[in-house]
Amino acid sequence: MPSLQILKGPNEGQVIGLEGERFILGRDPESAIVIPVTSVSRRHAHIVRVNGKFFIEDNQSRNGTYVNNEMVNARRQLKHNDRIRICDFVAAFVDMVNAPAGGPTEEEIDVEGDEGHSTVEASLNHTSHLLLETQPTEKLRLLIDITSNLSRVLELQSLLPKIAESLFLVFRQADRCFLIQQEGEKLIPRVVKTRRIADEANARFSKAIVRKCIAEAKAFLSDDASKDDRIQLSQSVVDFRIRSVMCAPLTRADGKAFGVIQLDTQDRGKKFTQDDLKLLCGVANQASISLENARLLEDTVRQERVQRDLMLAKKVQESFLPSGPPTVKDYEFWGYYESAREVGGDYYGYIPLPNGKMVTAVGDVAGKGVSASLLMTRLSSDIRYSMLAEADAGQAIAKLNDSLCEVASKMDRFVTLAAVILDPTTHAVTMVTAGHASPLLWRPATGELVDAMPSSVGGPPLGMIEGMPFDSFQITLQAGETLVLFTDGVNESMNVQGQEFSMDGVRKVIKDAGDVSPRVLGEKLIAAVKQHAAGRDPHDDVTIVIVGRRA
Repeated sequence: MPSLQILKGPNEGQVIGLEGERFILGRDPESAIVIPVTSVSRRHAHIVRVNGKFFIEDNQSRNGTYVNNEMVNARRQLKHNDRIRICDFVAAFVDMVNAPAGGPTEEEIDVEGDEGHSTVEASLNHTSHLLLETQPTEKLRLLIDITSNLSRVLELQSLLPKIAESLFLVFRQADRCFLIQQEGEKLIPRVVKTRRIADEANARFSKAIVRKCIAEAKAFLSDDASKDDRIQLSQSVVDFRIRSVMCAPLTRADGKAFGVIQLDTQDRGKKFTQDDLKLLCGVANQASISLENARLLEDTVRQERVQRDLMLAKKVQESFLPSGPPTVKDYEFWGYYESAREVGGDYYGYIPLPNGKMVTAVGDVAGKGVSASLLMTRLSSDIRYSMLAEADAGQAIAKLNDSLCEVASKMDRFVTLAAVILDPTTHAVTMVTAGHASPLLWRPATGELVDAMPSSVGGPPLGMIEGMPFDSFQITLQAGETLVLFTDGVNESMNVQGQEFSMDGVRKVIKDAGDVSPRVLGEKLIAAVKQHAAGRDPHDDVTIVIVGRRA
């Protein structure tokens, strides 16, 4: 039967039988030939059978399909030994009817022990090719069927028992079949198959043989396990009268074994041969590839599920942030937030108070990721409650601190915060900080840029020590003056050389901006930070809020 032999790619060495009329090649898991590479289109190309001949067509893929280094622009007939290339994937079309005489060289078999020894041990490299010509026709057909099934199915829970059934057809002397995977120090039987179904519940394999096969990544063959001095005689060998046994490793691309396929007999007259072992190694090689592909697919699906959950969490978190600036007479507000990951630990918000005042707050949860975002969500609700419940700014932050201590200590997190309470009637601004840098006060009329609060006023980060007092500080915001609040993701933003943007960088941008609106000032500051960090992944969440009194 014509087939494809993968020469280069994730499934290198795999042989895929072309039994059917149409075969899709692409990234789609449902494809007949799956190429799990991002540069490959989901349904990149297809092979069709017409009147017993095979033709390949490109499905208008982005990166094209090549046969013998010639781009496929129309339907092209495949001939024996044609090389099909899709990106870095290369396969040979094999048509045994038109194949030249001769065959591949026999793989090396390492035999231990002298000729008189009743047992032999064979090692077969996981990348070597099975010598198909030495196998009887029936075994060859069954092997091709197993290989074809392994190449098409990624749901191995339903496939693996079928492999065991096929192996029983190939190796008629076998009484039991095990497919075993190693997880840590444990050996987990994924498939247990016996000739008599009633025996499966109590069937046990020889751990000594399995561990030897996995540790050495070599196939194992014994005429009689009960008399083999290479392994310690175990109770399972005695209880189940294990006689002839062969065990082939399941190996990863790096050559390390992660499991085995083991077949054994319980009749002294039934023995496995070296040819049997070579055939089992071929099946184990294909099973290894399929198991790894299935694991990679499961990992990909799991990662996609986590990514979807994170994107949903991002949307939920963004719903806690302001949808736009508040409207306050004679004042303009501008805010910006960007998380370093899908979700972040920065916070900013506007809280209107019943007396006409407006609270503007910026917070930064220590750390990044999901845990920081959860604490940020708690902060956004608790600060609103605290500000509405307490008229005094210092007492409101003290109340907020006590509520966060309950959860932050369990998460080993803390929160820094800067809050300003604006009275638009008197233009008085009351400020409180908790482990956060003072807001910057920009006076464009005089060119002064100063800390709006003295360093002696403030308190520790929130969520660390319960019952802490917090002091407030008050100024009057003059016409044309602006308050700039931000998290340390701004001044600590790094470039590709690892240099921080720094507070000097922040101050320079503000001074160079001159007498501009809060929106223009904020956009200039963000542009400067992004230019500084160009070419490097975000170091931290970035949040900026600017409050300006119109001139």
